[in-house]
Amino acid sequence: MKNYWLGLIFLVSCSALEGEQKTNVNEIIKTQEIRQLNEAEVIIAAEQFGVRLYGSLDSLLHIKSDCQSILAREELIVDSLSTVISGQIKLGFSEGDFVSRQEKDLYAAYQYNNENGVSSQPAIQRMDDKYALYTVPYDVADRFYADCVPDSAAVGMWSLVIPIKSVINSLD
Repeated sequence: MKNYWLGLIFLVSCSALEGEQKTNVNEIIKTQEIRQLNEAEVIIAAEQFGVRLYGSLDSLLHIKSDCQSILAREELIVDSLSTVISGQIKLGFSEGDFVSRQEKDLYAAYQYNNENGVSSQPAIQRMDDKYALYTVPYDVADRFYADCVPDSAAVGMWSLVIPIKSVINSLD
């Protein structure tokens, strides 16, 4: 009879914990709502992420004023930001500085715009299922890099290859 009461108490206590655990799981599910994003929402979010990332990069680089300091700082900053986002960031002044066809095409477009007096704007596009490419044209006439830019360069381009996973994780 004693075992009967112990068994009954055990079952009651287990079922009481189960109800509490179910409540906790339901609360977690509600706060961790799964969102499905369409292609346009992903691209918009990637563009916003790219704008913030480029803004941070630009602010950090403009702290120093001489070429050697800028170049040393650029490598350190670009490497650390690339690691943080698990992506790739680079500044190039020729088509050969870029690897992907999309980067090369955008650089050529920025170069064409520069040669024809057309204003260039940042661009965003999906590279594949895992990455988005955010590019920003760099005016070599900007005095900030004046001593660092190759004489043959007419235009430069910041290329930010951003993992879609980083973009989605940055959403509220």
